[in-house]
Amino acid sequence: MKLGVGLVLVLALLVACGCGGDSSTGASSGKTEPYPWVKGPSREFIVPGGDNVVQAFGEEGTPKERAEATVVISAWLRARAARNWNKDCSYFSEDYRRAIAADAHSVTSGEVKETCPAALAFFKAEASGDFVNTLDGSIDSLRVGEGQGVSGHAPVKTAYAQYHGNDGEDWVVPLEWENGEWKVTKATPINRLS
Repeated sequence: MKLGVGLVLVLALLVACGCGGDSSTGASSGKTEPYPWVKGPSREFIVPGGDNVVQAFGEEGTPKERAEATVVISAWLRARAARNWNKDCSYFSEDYRRAIAADAHSVTSGEVKETCPAALAFFKAEASGDFVNTLDGSIDSLRVGEGQGVSGHAPVKTAYAQYHGNDGEDWVVPLEWENGEWKVTKATPINRLS
């Protein structure tokens, strides 16, 4: 009788704990894919347990939108690497140009003229990072949706471009749709893992 009760207890414990998946029946191991609704190239940038707000933002852009964003980002990164402040600023959204100019003017108590090129020349690496162009080729993903934009006003079409850099790192560039084209909204790309 003790043996029978012991077997019943062992069987009950096994059933309660589960015995794992059975590959012959196709039962799963219970692991779920993070962000299962995210489809397309953005999946390459998902970090399990990490901050995946960009990767889950909006929807994956069309190939045409990715191509348009690539043209802008490629030209901007070249201008940034050359420290061509006028050209660099030409790729920024109007709101971002105004914001960075106002910041430089404010922190210098008016010594720096309130222009984007003057602000970048003043801030240098503090705004523009290391001036390295990490993009060879095309961006890999473009997440497009509605956001507040730089000014924080009503929803505007925004996007996050993601690419695998030529330095082995993953990078993100925030964008806004302005006057029929993508514009950059930060003076340096954002390292995916920083």
